[in-house]
Amino acid sequence: FEYWAHAASLVLTEDYPLHEIMMRNYGRGGSAGSKRLAEWVAANDEFRQYVLDELRARGPLRTGDFEDTTKVPWASGGWNSGRTVSYMLDYLWSSGQIMVARRNGLDRWWDLAERVHPAWLPAAGWDAAQVTYDAAQKSLRALGIGRERDIGRHFIERRYHNLGAVLKQHHKEELIVPVEVVGWPEQWYVHRDLMPTLDAIVAGDWQPHTTFLSPFDNLIRDRDRTELLWDFFYRIEIYVPAAKRQYGYYVLPILHGDTLIGRMSPRMDWKKQILTIEAIYLEATTKPYLKTGRAVIRTIKQLAKFLNAKQIDYGATIPDPWRKLLA
Repeated sequence: FEYWAHAASLVLTEDYPLHEIMMRNYGRGGSAGSKRLAEWVAANDEFRQYVLDELRARGPLRTGDFEDTTKVPWASGGWNSGRTVSYMLDYLWSSGQIMVARRNGLDRWWDLAERVHPAWLPAAGWDAAQVTYDAAQKSLRALGIGRERDIGRHFIERRYHNLGAVLKQHHKEELIVPVEVVGWPEQWYVHRDLMPTLDAIVAGDWQPHTTFLSPFDNLIRDRDRTELLWDFFYRIEIYVPAAKRQYGYYVLPILHGDTLIGRMSPRMDWKKQILTIEAIYLEATTKPYLKTGRAVIRTIKQLAKFLNAKQIDYGATIPDPWRKLLA
């Protein structure tokens, strides 16, 4: 189902108890923002009930299906200015009262949570200690290797309770294994479930491949960790004015084996079904070997097939030795 992890995400129904604690406490904190939200919801309680009644009678419904009858509009100079209905729906979603029943692109259909959840929904009501105990392990397994800082910034970011003490408990229970990363003084951990995988990698028993990473891929979303692990500086330039962009609008890092070797700037013309590779930028430490180029070009062709592109065009910024591979 759709909910908020470290960002708006598709999360596992099996993990419902890890997210339900946020739903239960949403808008009930002591911060100025929480108090302001609670006051706004209370002032618009009739509208809140109207939304729930409409969903109960006619749901699923889209945002545009609701009439704005709020007594107090949400005042914001930012993203939610003039979007009072959307903000109430966001509140009801964040607090677990409604859910996204289905979507078509950016268009979402809302319905009551009890009509969307499956019958086998796990029991909730966990406290913060239980959530942290379970979520920290999931975070570390997803990261592969991480410090306390990395674990805390992944999965349910900013919702871990007493994480340092929980990790000590995990270590005592032999759920996580302290490991040393040569040259880095901080304490790193690997979950015990991944130790066989680590042993296989050390023994050379793994299959490298080449792929492009979304700017939002969990592997690189923590930019500081990305720079530390791969010496790869990456920032999204979607919101940067075109004239000030260093690489492009929607640039994809290139993962080749266990190395981020560069980045690619693609553009898809959906009407003409043409995929244009505007540029391929290699890192200063990456040599433009033909073997590497073949792997990257092969992956571009796979991307084109996935997008149903009938043609691939290449811009001027392509490593020279690779141009012979474009025919």
